[in-house]
Amino acid sequence: MVRRSRRQKLQKVTGLCGREEGLRVKRSCPSCGPEPGGEEKKGRGNPISLQLFPPELVEHIISFLPVRDVVALGQTCHYFHEVCDAEGVWRRICRRLSPRLREQGSGVRPWKRAAILNYTKGLYFQAFGGRRRCLSKSVAPLLAHGYRRFLPTKDHVFILDYVGTLFFLKNALVSSTLGQIQWKRACRYVVLCRGAKDFASDPRCDTVYRKYLYVLATREQPGVVGTTGSRACDCVEVYLQSSGQRVFKMTFHHSMSFKQIVLVGQETQRALLLLTEEGKIYSLVVNETQLDQPRSYTVQLALRKVSRCLPHLRVAGMASNQSSTLYITDQGGVYFEVHTPGVYRDLFGTLQAFDPLDQQMPLALSLPAKILFCALGYNHLGLVDEFGRLFMQGNNRYGQLGTGDRMDRGEPTQVPLCACSLCSTRECLYMLSSHDVEHHPTYRDLPASRVVGTPEPSLGAGASQDPGGAAQACEEYLNQIHSCPTLQDRMEKMKEIVGWMPLMAAQKDFFWEALDLLQRTAAGAGSGPPTPES
Repeated sequence: MVRRSRRQKLQKVTGLCGREEGLRVKRSCPSCGPEPGGEEKKGRGNPISLQLFPPELVEHIISFLPVRDVVALGQTCHYFHEVCDAEGVWRRICRRLSPRLREQGSGVRPWKRAAILNYTKGLYFQAFGGRRRCLSKSVAPLLAHGYRRFLPTKDHVFILDYVGTLFFLKNALVSSTLGQIQWKRACRYVVLCRGAKDFASDPRCDTVYRKYLYVLATREQPGVVGTTGSRACDCVEVYLQSSGQRVFKMTFHHSMSFKQIVLVGQETQRALLLLTEEGKIYSLVVNETQLDQPRSYTVQLALRKVSRCLPHLRVAGMASNQSSTLYITDQGGVYFEVHTPGVYRDLFGTLQAFDPLDQQMPLALSLPAKILFCALGYNHLGLVDEFGRLFMQGNNRYGQLGTGDRMDRGEPTQVPLCACSLCSTRECLYMLSSHDVEHHPTYRDLPASRVVGTPEPSLGAGASQDPGGAAQACEEYLNQIHSCPTLQDRMEKMKEIVGWMPLMAAQKDFFWEALDLLQRTAAGAGSGPPTPES
């Protein structure tokens, strides 16, 4: 009865109600012309084009559909694609999905982005061990604007959304009667802080060690004496994971802006690595065992060796464990810091290039393509390249590399697995979902010459064999060098290319030193008359 009354009201408002003849609406696209075989059939009345309906009415009707149906309807024809892609439709959908959301955010399509972020957000987990291997969904904070990052601790879960709000899900994980970890449906969540950029905790997979939570945030600081107004400064706030109480805060100069934080080292010598917007890495050391003591002291912020020795590199992301750090550059190169000989042997199978006196010296990994994402375990690592392929390296004693055997890998080895957003602890495997329409497609198609199963050109056909794609890669490197406008830019590009090439550490050091020597010589020759040595 309710649906019938709504239908009658809609017909009365639009003036399309007729008792003598029925109402028929075209199903085809109005811009595509009439339907083939469009002779009128008796008793069905005249067809009415959707263009006769007001656009606001069509958008209002479509906004009541589920998000999946809206996307499917927009793929039927050009007209519905324009209607279903209108910001008015997604504004109504976003208000229906998140009534408490006051701002739509930023971007080219803010309402569509906000609606899809909140529609696709979810956190799933699966407990290890036991007979039941069921996948459970967690309780979602209603105020969260999508899920950007999350971190499980011993008893709680922390979630960061896309507007910088960090949520604290208290007592989310409990033990069942069978000894398994379960999600507590009645868990409550609170807002820990706002204006957060990133956060980190103890990098070990055992959540028992995650006592403190380090939050990188932006805060308004009062101006200096004699000036009015305030300045936005980045700071690191330390919270107790058990209660969410802030116990420590360090504020940086307003000229320094950071975007990522990771931890490395033991509790007494905890190193905080901070990545700036310009791709430089700074570090400072704190004693974590004394953070809960009420006192004030000054810590020294120093430039990390990877940014001092290789100033031409622009780091885009970091990953760390207790004794190692991995850096990804904006060009897809990977550099590694290994601080213990045992982990170095597990990762590379040898101690040939390990220097115990210079543990922060970055080592370049030999990679077949540009790397986009990385994950770092205690003695193994995973890399995802621009083609969506997953590479594993390191210790494989328990089969953790996913290669189907227990043989260690001293270099990146491709495994036939798909990559997604995962986080693993000793108890659970967590899966995070939240789609951002503003992000461009991450992966690109694999060239035909690298697809598994594609036959290589034969020698009889007049084509040279290049099984590893080395010739094609060198040709691409030369094109990149030619595109540089000045000699200094070409030298810097050549240093990056040397880091990407599959060379030994001693060979890369030789080329880097030689390029530095040539660069200094060229700079000295440009300032005065040429000499025989120059």
